[in-house]
Amino acid sequence: MIETIKKLSLGVILIAVAGGILLNADRGSRRHGGKKEPRQSLRVAFVQHASIPALDEGAEGVVRALADRGYSDGGKINIKHYNSEADIGTANSIAKEVTGGENDLIISISTVSLQTVANANRNGTRTLHVFGIVTDPYAAGVGIDPTNHALHPPYMTGYGSMQPVEGVFKMARTMRPELKSVGLVWNAAEANSLAQTKAARKVCSDLGITLVEANAENSSAALEALNSLLSRGVEAVWLSGDITVSLASESIINTCKKAGIPTFSSIPPKISKGALFDLGANYPEIGIAVGKLAADVLDGKSPEDIPVENLIPKVFYFNDTILPSLKQKWVIPDDIRKSADGWITAGETNLPSHLPPAPKLLKPEPGRQYKIGLSYFAPEAGWESCMKGIVDGLHDLGFVEGKNLEIRAAHAQSEIANIPLLLQNFDSSDVDLILPMSTPVISAACGMTKKKPVVFTYCSDPVAAGAGKSFTDHLPNVTGIGSFPPVAEMVEFIHKVMPKTTTIGTIYNASEANSVKVIEVARGLFAKAGIKLDEISVSTSADVLQAAQALAGRRVDALYIQGDNTVLQGFEAVVKAARDAHIPIFVDDPDVAKRGAVACVGLGYYKPGYAAARPLARVLLGESPAKIPMENVAEKVLWLNLAEAEKIGITFPKEILDEAAGGSQPSPAKN
Repeated sequence: MIETIKKLSLGVILIAVAGGILLNADRGSRRHGGKKEPRQSLRVAFVQHASIPALDEGAEGVVRALADRGYSDGGKINIKHYNSEADIGTANSIAKEVTGGENDLIISISTVSLQTVANANRNGTRTLHVFGIVTDPYAAGVGIDPTNHALHPPYMTGYGSMQPVEGVFKMARTMRPELKSVGLVWNAAEANSLAQTKAARKVCSDLGITLVEANAENSSAALEALNSLLSRGVEAVWLSGDITVSLASESIINTCKKAGIPTFSSIPPKISKGALFDLGANYPEIGIAVGKLAADVLDGKSPEDIPVENLIPKVFYFNDTILPSLKQKWVIPDDIRKSADGWITAGETNLPSHLPPAPKLLKPEPGRQYKIGLSYFAPEAGWESCMKGIVDGLHDLGFVEGKNLEIRAAHAQSEIANIPLLLQNFDSSDVDLILPMSTPVISAACGMTKKKPVVFTYCSDPVAAGAGKSFTDHLPNVTGIGSFPPVAEMVEFIHKVMPKTTTIGTIYNASEANSVKVIEVARGLFAKAGIKLDEISVSTSADVLQAAQALAGRRVDALYIQGDNTVLQGFEAVVKAARDAHIPIFVDDPDVAKRGAVACVGLGYYKPGYAAARPLARVLLGESPAKIPMENVAEKVLWLNLAEAEKIGITFPKEILDEAAGGSQPSPAKN
């Protein structure tokens, strides 16, 4: 909560934020459909099957993404790493340990780790489980439906990453049109390897290539299996995503080089070891995606609501230095070279890292008091959720109110004319930065703040607010977090709930840049759906009742109210007019929805607030906003008011009820 609020001059009335407002525990559950906000000291088990580059790089991406979302190891979470080093007995023992009930989340990478953990978890505690770097999770036997990816154990989700097997063999055929046979060493006990082998058999059959196979139960048997392939005269060897064989990949490549035949791989980067080319997955990028997914679950999102989709960001590397040593002619055409993400040639090695820069360690200076000048439009529920996110995020980075952080806050009493005075006072004060919240305040800060750096949040479109030309090309003293509402999803929702709708009414203040932008987008989307958007503009919240009554008099089918600050201050008037006319209200703020709307298709604001803590900390520690790109942080929230819908005869389709499960206000019990 805000503990320090100083009075500002020039007649601006301040808010005294009482101790319980921002620490209201109900905020988090309302925002996340009944789920809790992130907790401190969560226990995370990280399970990896073997030490190979693909898994190591993926693991690094996972940890990097978690840290970037505020879940640094040793901070909000404690990660315990497990690695079975390709031993299945050890893998089963690890799975039994991590599913014993001591962990808040399990993250696993590799197919074997998914299988062992899922099997132990099924009959155990059913601990939350996020997986990745899995070739074919639908065929792994862990309960994921291969046709409907939304059907899977409710406590588990993740990404599949089927390697581009077809592309690999077509690439080989391009480099050698005469190619007739390719060797493959694989372990039949690995489900991931079986899936790739089946795909390879099909594409080789289609291309007229003979796939010559040899099995290896362990990595020490891989060379013996390879020698059997070489004795059968294969022209090349393909390294699939088989973990057992990957552990012996360097020896396999060297043996093939001595025999004068190339190897090509689906598990980059093998060209640095002597392979001809790699065409496979960008494992660091997959790891980052898995880390973000794990952060979503730690934030409170249910795995049950996350379909298991396939994610395969491809990378292609080539190494032409081995071409002269090959017995047969292989050529890397110019167009193939130009498409490469990296290469090794006689004159250059270019293997770029696909991991983003490590997050800068943010640590307050001992003994220093940091000061933030907070300026916002007016108190309301969405602002409270966002502010709680900011305070929690700063706390997790070491900036704690009452110890080393002071937040001075003032609002404009819902009057745009009051905003310049707030900002002038802060700009001339001793605060370290100004934190404007809501678009009218942000727009003014971008135009008139000259001395202090500005970090904003609680904004639909920072570009429209005047913060810059783009998220990377912005004012040198300004950065922050934007959150554009899901307008397209709102239009689709209304069309599903009220398919006969022809006219929707809306109210907004044309002086608010955020509202103008949202209405501009909504206008086009409603028109595309065959729905007229009947608009009325207001200047103050006192005008809202008359505008709502006017729209009701025009017999609109429903009212759509987006996050306009002026209208939200008069939202009770909108509710009164809508109830009198027996028409529904749809909004894009879940906290506002609870004041009388039928439904919300919009955003929760805790998460953008929490995300804003990082740029706030960076600027407090002396970094220039010019070096910090603006970001869009948004999470769709669906909330239904079943009681309100029942009053006016609206019945929600089952698919919508299922999606909103846990985030709806029930109908009153009937006698």
